[in-house]
Amino acid sequence: MTSKPAAASATAKLSTFTAPTPESIIRIFVGDGTAANPNAGILAGNGYSWTAETCAAGTACNGGNSGVFGNGGNGFNGGNGGSAGWFGDGGAGGAGVATVNGGAGGNGGRGGLIAGNGGAGGAGAQVEAGSTGGRGGSAGLAGNGGVGGDGGRSTGSYHGGNGGRGGNGGVFLGDGADGGAGGAAIQNGQTGGAGGNGGDTGLFTIWGTNGTGGASAGHGGAGGGGSFGGRGGDGGNGGLFSLLAFGGNGGAGGNSPTKGVTATDHGGNGGNGGHGGLWAGSGGNGGNGGIGGGDGGDGGNVGLLSVFGAGGDGGAGGLGQDGYVGINGADPGKVPGNSINGTAGSPGGAGGSGGRGGNGSWILGSGGNGGSGGPGGDGGQGGTGYSPSPDSIAPGLLGGNGGDGGAGGPGGASGGAPGTGAVFFVFTANGEAGGSGAGGKGGKGGNGGNGLTSTDETVGGNGGNAGNGGPGAAGGQGSDGGNGGAGGTGGTGAYGTAQGGNGGNGGNGGTAGDGGAGGQGGIGGSAGGGGTGGNSTVTAGNGGAGGNGGAGGNGGAGGQGGAAGEGADGGTPNGVTGANGGRGANGSPTAGAVTAAASAAAASPGSVSASVSAWAHSLAAGPAAFLSEIGRQIGYIFFNRAPSLTFDVGGQGTGPNKQIVVTANGFGNNGYPVTYTVTEQPKYGTVVAGEQPGTFIYTANDALINPGITDSFTVSVDNGTQAQLPGIAGMIQGLLHSLAIMVGAAKPDTIADTVNVTVAGTGVYGNAQQAKQFWVSQSYSNCQMQAAAAAVMQALGLTPPADIEEQWVTWAKTTDSVARPGDKMYLDANTDIGVATEDAIALMEQHYNVTATRTLYDATQAGGQVALRDLQAALAEGKAAMIAYPVAIVWTGAGVGFVPQADTSYTQADHAAVVTEVDLANGLVYVNDSSMTDNPPAGTTPRPNVGQGKALPIGVFMAGWQVANYDLTIVSAKTPTT
Repeated sequence: MTSKPAAASATAKLSTFTAPTPESIIRIFVGDGTAANPNAGILAGNGYSWTAETCAAGTACNGGNSGVFGNGGNGFNGGNGGSAGWFGDGGAGGAGVATVNGGAGGNGGRGGLIAGNGGAGGAGAQVEAGSTGGRGGSAGLAGNGGVGGDGGRSTGSYHGGNGGRGGNGGVFLGDGADGGAGGAAIQNGQTGGAGGNGGDTGLFTIWGTNGTGGASAGHGGAGGGGSFGGRGGDGGNGGLFSLLAFGGNGGAGGNSPTKGVTATDHGGNGGNGGHGGLWAGSGGNGGNGGIGGGDGGDGGNVGLLSVFGAGGDGGAGGLGQDGYVGINGADPGKVPGNSINGTAGSPGGAGGSGGRGGNGSWILGSGGNGGSGGPGGDGGQGGTGYSPSPDSIAPGLLGGNGGDGGAGGPGGASGGAPGTGAVFFVFTANGEAGGSGAGGKGGKGGNGGNGLTSTDETVGGNGGNAGNGGPGAAGGQGSDGGNGGAGGTGGTGAYGTAQGGNGGNGGNGGTAGDGGAGGQGGIGGSAGGGGTGGNSTVTAGNGGAGGNGGAGGNGGAGGQGGAAGEGADGGTPNGVTGANGGRGANGSPTAGAVTAAASAAAASPGSVSASVSAWAHSLAAGPAAFLSEIGRQIGYIFFNRAPSLTFDVGGQGTGPNKQIVVTANGFGNNGYPVTYTVTEQPKYGTVVAGEQPGTFIYTANDALINPGITDSFTVSVDNGTQAQLPGIAGMIQGLLHSLAIMVGAAKPDTIADTVNVTVAGTGVYGNAQQAKQFWVSQSYSNCQMQAAAAAVMQALGLTPPADIEEQWVTWAKTTDSVARPGDKMYLDANTDIGVATEDAIALMEQHYNVTATRTLYDATQAGGQVALRDLQAALAEGKAAMIAYPVAIVWTGAGVGFVPQADTSYTQADHAAVVTEVDLANGLVYVNDSSMTDNPPAGTTPRPNVGQGKALPIGVFMAGWQVANYDLTIVSAKTPTT
């Protein structure tokens, strides 16, 4: 009863059996991996490398393993690289993505057992908790290790991701690889990730150099409970039984913010150098400590039985943090509890200690030098006293006192001790001890606030005292005292009264700071000017008394005392003309907003191919043709000649789209027809294949048809497609052909070339007159913020509000920096440290519905042409463009009365602006520059702003822009979702 169902089941199973094909049997032994079967054949073939098209989102895809001969495939989405068999390189680990494995990078694949290099580890992704970089793959008997992947940045209350360890070199030959850099911790109060350790040389290395530990450990966060730079990775060591190997250098410690936020901020310590080989080879150098007083790493020693080699040098201690600037006085009438006095700047931080030098061989060697201690940080500048005004506070209130400058930080605790070494055990060859770091400079005292103009005797605020220079091996110099505030002007007496009001007294100059040991005292601050007496029809008021000069600072040991400041003159009895009124607000724009033009979608690469194989033709044509085909096949497989390619670019079409036809003239050079493929699409238009093989039709994007554009695309030509055989014969053909190419007997089947096309037009991109309405003026050292604000307003077509500058300053002062992890984007309006471009982009995208994309180009003529075309296209499409340039070049060339100083830089891009129009026909570029001014008209004092829609000669603009590597940030409004 039970046998019949069993028989039926067996019959059903047999009916589903599929006999293997010859191709599938061969594939077991020879063939490259595929997405369906990633591992290669057992004997030969490369493992499959995953791509965005083949690896499913949210999945880590491991690269395929190779055969005996071949390379491992690359991982994707944090997948590991595939390993090689006996001969070949390991695949690279995939870069991490936030949604897979916490963003960790994949590990590199192992190199071939006999020969081959390890694969590189993948970089970690930016995630809330930070993510680790992948480990580099190790080599087999001979070869180099793979580099470790960089750790990912953390955005939350976590340390940055650690860098991956570098792979080890081959057992007998090869180098260890570098460790990955640690990831930064963006949020204040967190710690940067540690750098990965460098890879070691092999166990029995005959020759090799170890990898360097993570060269740039993660930056520490600032604020909160304290922010710390990550520790640098240690350098790799020589193999345990190695004959000759050099230790790797330790990685540098991560930086904490350059200006202190709390007293506990600290830079990361440098990694230690690796030790040399057992018998010979030098130790690696210690890594330098990070900014914020990080300690230098120790130099590596030579091997235990070393007969030749030097100890590594100790790393230098990191620079101490500069003290934070004092807070400016503020209006207590607006916020109760505000003080009109500026607060003191914070003291500078201590420099880090130098690392110890490594020990060298005692037979033929020398000790490493100790690292020098880091200099102390400068004290912070005191805050400026508040200057009252009639519309903000009661008349008669004194101007605020300036804050004291912060004390300079002490120098490094000590230099590193030297390493020992000798020649034949008798002649010592020790290293030099590291020097101690110099003390930091005392901070400048804040300026006192001006007294209010009134009928009362109103006194200007006192200037703040300057900070003391920090002690150190070489004393810091005390800074100058702050200037006293100007006394208020006496009020005008009422008509018929006896006397106008008396002017207020000038503030006293600040006391100069003392010099550090061996330093020079600072110069006393200048006294404030006495107030001007008020006007009256009867008797003029008395001028206020001049303030006292500040006392000179005391010199440090062996130093020179500072000069005392001079007392200011008393005020003049008679009143003088009041200051000019402030600049009026911008008028409402009358021109419409610039509208964004739609871009045409890029065409996908296409190809033209014949469908009938030459092999089938030869079989049908008879024996002679068949033998001829065999000869062509032998020539193709073993001695293939590369194809050739030229282009014929047709004239511009007369239709509305100005289409251009390009004919690719490909020649097989091996007797077989060629096929064509567009391998790189044009940037500013689309290209499609024409009816005839090798013809392509180019059409510019709609917005660029009228102004014109120069564009390019790339075509590849293949002379092997028509030579390919079917089935098993094709697999054998492919293997032999690949080997012939590998040894150089045959040339590759494909070549590619790029063709340029030019659409003629007006040469005018953008509308400077219309874009004037989006100009934003600048009050502080914040040109980058103002340029970003103007670019956003232009991209969205919005009128800049009156308080836009104050709003951006507030955002930047309260937002964690992306460019300087651990710091705020903008420290204070009282400093000359502006906002980084990366931070300005982050603010734009955080507070507005825009996308901002930044590109840096090669600072060459060719790079400038590419950048200019991208700029033209962006303006034509209604986008905003933010750039950078040195004022010394551009303002001088603009003819606006700019006078360079002795320290003016022509090689640093120190200013940001917005380009609103490129006019190639007239050789002009128009900008909205937030702070460009010109000489004032006769009889007036303020320099008027002239940067609103300013025309610049294109040569001047390009010369200045080149200094910034043609820095271009394109800002565009996001398309509303429906």
